[in-house]
Amino acid sequence: MATKRTARKKKPGTRRKRKTTPSSALYGVGVFVLLAAVVYVGVSVYGLVAPRPSREVESAVLVLNGCGTEKIGLLTTRYLREHGLDVVDFRNADSFDYEETIVVDRAGDMGAAIEVARMLRIPNVIQQIPETPLVDIIIIVGADHSWFAEG
Repeated sequence: MATKRTARKKKPGTRRKRKTTPSSALYGVGVFVLLAAVVYVGVSVYGLVAPRPSREVESAVLVLNGCGTEKIGLLTTRYLREHGLDVVDFRNADSFDYEETIVVDRAGDMGAAIEVARMLRIPNVIQQIPETPLVDIIIIVGADHSWFAEG
């Protein structure tokens, strides 16, 4: 005669718990390390191809002689070009009465203007944005141009 097995009835809503084995824990750690490596490589590759901040983007620069010192516009232009800036023109300002050198942001990118001012050790940075700017940055060299002889 066959014996009858009686099946235990499960309570509704209960699950059987799995035992955590060392191999399943190691598998989870391996998946986490692999995921971290993929994220690291992705961020590294993005860093190589991502657009650079605006401060590194070339800006068209105009140098104006605002102090009347002969050839100061040319000397400043040469200095800026040696440091990688795109100086499109240099000429005299509207007057020679500028006491201090000023960096003027004309394109709405104060970061680039501040970077140029730091390069020249100039504390004066202002923003004047016309409707159609012809250049991104204007440097008006004032009577305090001794910074140029030091740099």
